Amino acid sequence: RSPELSTLATLAIALGFAIPISTAGSNSLLAFTLLFALLAGDWGAKGRAIARNPAALAALAFCALVLLGCAWGAGGWEDKKHYLVKYLALLIVPLLVPLFAEQRARVRALGAFCAAMLLTLAISVLLWLDWLSWLPPEIFAVLGQARDPEFPITRNAVVFKLSITHGFLMALAAYLLLLAAREAQARWLRLACGALAVLAAANVLFMIIGRTGYVVLGVLGCYFFASRFGRRGMAIAAVACALLGAAAYQFSGTFHARAQKAIDEATSWQQGKGDRTSIGLRFDYYTNALAIIREHPLIGVGTGGFAVAYDARVKGTAMAPSNNPHNQYLLTTAQFGVVGLAMLLLLYAAHWRTSGRLSPPFRHAARGVLLAFLVGNLFNSFMLDFSERLFFAWISGVLLAELSGREATSV
Repeated sequence: RSPELSTLATLAIALGFAIPISTAGSNSLLAFTLLFALLAGDWGAKGRAIARNPAALAALAFCALVLLGCAWGAGGWEDKKHYLVKYLALLIVPLLVPLFAEQRARVRALGAFCAAMLLTLAISVLLWLDWLSWLPPEIFAVLGQARDPEFPITRNAVVFKLSITHGFLMALAAYLLLLAAREAQARWLRLACGALAVLAAANVLFMIIGRTGYVVLGVLGCYFFASRFGRRGMAIAAVACALLGAAAYQFSGTFHARAQKAIDEATSWQQGKGDRTSIGLRFDYYTNALAIIREHPLIGVGTGGFAVAYDARVKGTAMAPSNNPHNQYLLTTAQFGVVGLAMLLLLYAAHWRTSGRLSPPFRHAARGVLLAFLVGNLFNSFMLDFSERLFFAWISGVLLAELSGREATSV
């Protein structure tokens, strides 16, 4: 390997550690990765690696649609740039694919992400146990700055990120640690990874308020057992998730409060009344986004047109304006019509099919990550959220690189 490629891989691995912890650190490492990629050259080999990877090509195709979508619909340049910058994060997938052909690099990248999440987990547990109240107020304030003011930090022990992001990434970390436990050769390592996976899952269910994490954790648990034991494993996992959910609802004050609040907000919502609750706002977002889609079904309102179209829908009502319907499928369809939804689903289908051609550990990791995002995008627009969109692009480039590397050696 060339020194430049080694430096690039090291920067990209470090990015995996930074994403769960620091936005500024992530941006800096991403900028350096892009800079070194431009300086490294070897465009022919990189182009061939990308061309061998259907998921990387699908990411490029979706980015092309986003650029093309700037040509129609309402919204000024600032509106278009708001979405353009976020969607173009998918370009990281083809950027990273040539860098992680070696298994060692991929393992180190996953290890960097898990290390960051274990650091997050350790601090979160200490906050939950109220063992860090002795810290100087300025440090304690930084640790707890992302928490919901409705919950004390001992009931919502989020660290570095907001509760949705913390819970989502921690659920993924629990899943990856389970995979590591399954693959580990040494008994002590299997036990350690398994115990840490259980603790990470407990962090999601009992120590923070992110409801997206609850759902994603259940889906990943079912997939883990289904991939190991087939339909019987899926049935066992489904029963286990139901029992665990019931236990959490009964014995976890945080889980119970969040679940009950969601039920209460959903049942009290009335269309057009301008509900300001978390669930009520989402229901307003969904109904208005669907109305926009019905008015612009084929090619949507364009890359920058959603906020303008949404504001027109709620003008003169008690409903709040929005540039984010908290559902990636609705947002993409509103912006780019059924063409855009087809392109988004093609992107995910390419990811799933490419994952199926990987060796088992990376196959299950890649498909688990995709399932987490498929579910998370039902309640969030993860392509707009910094940590989630950057993590998806980063880990997709890391995991799916095996295909390009393997096929290059067979040519």
